[in-house]
Amino acid sequence: MKRRDFVKSAGLVSVGMSINAQGQYKSEKRIISAIKAHTKGIAAWWTGQNGWLIKSDNVLIGTDLVLTSLNRIENLPITPDELAGELDYSFITHEHGDHFERGTSRIFREKGTCRFIMPKSCLRAAHEEMNIPDERIIVAEPRKPFNIDNILIEPIRAIHGNSKYAVYYDANLDDCGYLITIGGKRILQMGDTVLLEDHLFIENVDVLLFSPTEHNTYIDQSVILINELNPKYILPQHHSTFKVTPDNRFWTNGYPWEVKIRLSKYLQERYHILGMGEKINIV
Repeated sequence: MKRRDFVKSAGLVSVGMSINAQGQYKSEKRIISAIKAHTKGIAAWWTGQNGWLIKSDNVLIGTDLVLTSLNRIENLPITPDELAGELDYSFITHEHGDHFERGTSRIFREKGTCRFIMPKSCLRAAHEEMNIPDERIIVAEPRKPFNIDNILIEPIRAIHGNSKYAVYYDANLDDCGYLITIGGKRILQMGDTVLLEDHLFIENVDVLLFSPTEHNTYIDQSVILINELNPKYILPQHHSTFKVTPDNRFWTNGYPWEVKIRLSKYLQERYHILGMGEKINIV
């Protein structure tokens, strides 16, 4: 099989996004007001791909935020300029540009004070491409939990897949997903990974963020994962974000509906396919 190269970084302005006279990105949709207004309990907003904004009371975290580049099929629900002053922690699972987006993180570094949580596989890009200072970086290592403030972070092993359900030639053992305990809820961000026994060992997952694409857990493995973990909220990601082509289909085209119909009615009631910028309350 010919090896596929994943997107590393991009500098194109997204569809539905413009730049004003001050050089700031603008979006037509506005979820920033809703994020600021949320001050009690836990809520999550999907921003596309593996991008989530999760707010617990007054603490706002994000995962794999991609808000300045690539060829989106919908308008941005929020911009990094809007978000920079609000975000407390930016979680990154691996260094591919549709997860560790250089432009987004650069704006967070310049215009905000958030700390970046990332695996060792992202450090070169963080230092050389974005000049993120060491004091704003927390290095995550798979299977080595740690605490930040009142947040328990348990980095989970992630092994990146590729087309035809194969493990990626350049898969990096430093890459990770995150089990994040915040506000009394356990949120599992899988990252980009095939199904591992590590995942099946996890207990008491309240919110599952998983990627039903060919190069991740696809359909069968996603169903196995969901049945094993029995999460209270099942939220597919890594779909309906970028234009699909024959060359990128294995990572841009997700199968959230195909997974849902394979689940029991009980689990289907816990399954939510969010639109871009849509909010869900976690209770």
